[in-house]
Amino acid sequence: MEYDKAKEPASQESLDISKITELLTHLSVRIDSLERSLANIEGITKKLPMVTAITTDAIDEYYRNAVKSGIDIEERCKKVGEMLIQITDPKKIDTLSQVIKNIDTLTLLLKQFERVPDTLAMIVDSFDELYKNAERSGIDFELIMKQGKDAASKMNELLRSDELKALMNSGILNPKTVRIVAQAGCALADCKEDRPEKIGIIGLIKALGNGDIQSALGFLMSFGKRFGQLLNK
Repeated sequence: MEYDKAKEPASQESLDISKITELLTHLSVRIDSLERSLANIEGITKKLPMVTAITTDAIDEYYRNAVKSGIDIEERCKKVGEMLIQITDPKKIDTLSQVIKNIDTLTLLLKQFERVPDTLAMIVDSFDELYKNAERSGIDFELIMKQGKDAASKMNELLRSDELKALMNSGILNPKTVRIVAQAGCALADCKEDRPEKIGIIGLIKALGNGDIQSALGFLMSFGKRFGQLLNK
């Protein structure tokens, strides 16, 4: 029987060489890829000064145009910074969180507000129609408004007048005074309805015996006494 060397098991040394060869091949591929990446980076780096110069020129041009238009870029940047500080305040962030949580409700409210102009237009049309109908009925709103304005002016003058202050401080508005004036008014109205007859001296003397007349005369005497005292002060 002849010995076949091809069928002999591979030695450990052959296996190690094979693995090393595979690793070297893989490493070579990675090195080639890295070289291409470095080449791209080198190309970008070479172009970077030109890109930076173009960007700087564009920014400078924008800045000059803004200055010509009266825009203060530095002031606006400052305000933006202040706004960012305010927005990032914890309290304001909490408020924004609440707004976001209730965004559906706010959206519904905004939709309702969108209908406000239409509603106002309907109300205005209704008032216009009412105004026209009133004019056809002979109602002069302009005259009413003018008279109302004049009345309000007169009322304002009255409320500020010294005469009203004196009236308020007097006893005319005292409940007892008002009651007596009301009784006198009722008596005057009754006299007008009864149509009293003419009386002479004899009739007057007889009337003095009437208890009601005596009460009225007593009131007049008391009033005359007190009124005279006030007049003499």
